Amino acid sequence: MSLHGRQTTTLMVLLALLILGTGCQPLTSGAYAEQEERTLGEVTDDFNITSAVRARLLRDDEIRSRDISVETRRGVVTLFGHVATEQMERRALELARGLPNVVDVQSRLVVLQPEG
Repeated sequence: MSLHGRQTTTLMVLLALLILGTGCQPLTSGAYAEQEERTLGEVTDDFNITSAVRARLLRDDEIRSRDISVETRRGVVTLFGHVATEQMERRALELARGLPNVVDVQSRLVVLQPEG
């Protein structure tokens, strides 16, 4: 094996050890730093849930997803933003609830035309 090949291999092993070594370390940065710590695994799971919810909202013809923000903390999905009707709010919540690993879904959506 050449010198370059050994250096590349060593670098990859060190990178893998660094990644594996931080897998259980709590992450305490960002807006939630004072509230609770999450492991890298929890952050990854939440990111995957958020991405899946956003994808569902984008694909749905009834929802204007660009008006909805999605945040996930430990499997609890919160939808923020505004929707035109209460039916759209119910649909957005339904889409988020239908995903694996979603513990709960909370709405912080503002309905612009409430049913009367």
